[in-house]
Amino acid sequence: MDLMGFSARQLVIWGMRRDGLSFTDIARRLGITKQAVSKAMKSIDDKVAKTLEATAKAAKIEVRHVNSAKGVLLGYSYESNDRVIVTFSTRHGVHIWHYHGTGCEGCELCETCRKIILDEAEERGITLTDKEKAGSPAEIAHAVFSEVIPGLEP
Repeated sequence: MDLMGFSARQLVIWGMRRDGLSFTDIARRLGITKQAVSKAMKSIDDKVAKTLEATAKAAKIEVRHVNSAKGVLLGYSYESNDRVIVTFSTRHGVHIWHYHGTGCEGCELCETCRKIILDEAEERGITLTDKEKAGSPAEIAHAVFSEVIPGLEP
């Protein structure tokens, strides 16, 4: 599996660290040295940050905060006059989430976005209530990203 230039091994290592495993635990599980994990993470973090920042730049998003360990970038779009979140995940690669109200009604991509944001929550270990899961994709995104980005209100 090759996702956006990341090898399957890189995605596994990045995902394990995002899930909270220490370099020692990752090394033990993969049968490699802690130093190998550390070296790989430096390369992976750089690649994730560059991927998030390049996506933001292409979409004319001003970068406000990047956390490559969590695979998230918080930015601002002057075109839509709103906050924008760019995410990187091992399942779906890069996605751009506009943080506007709940304007998903009538959108052709509503169910696709619902599946992706629910996958994002699962991949990030975020438990959603049934009520939250029943919301629009925008509402679900607000709940998920308020857990991922400190200080971001739902």
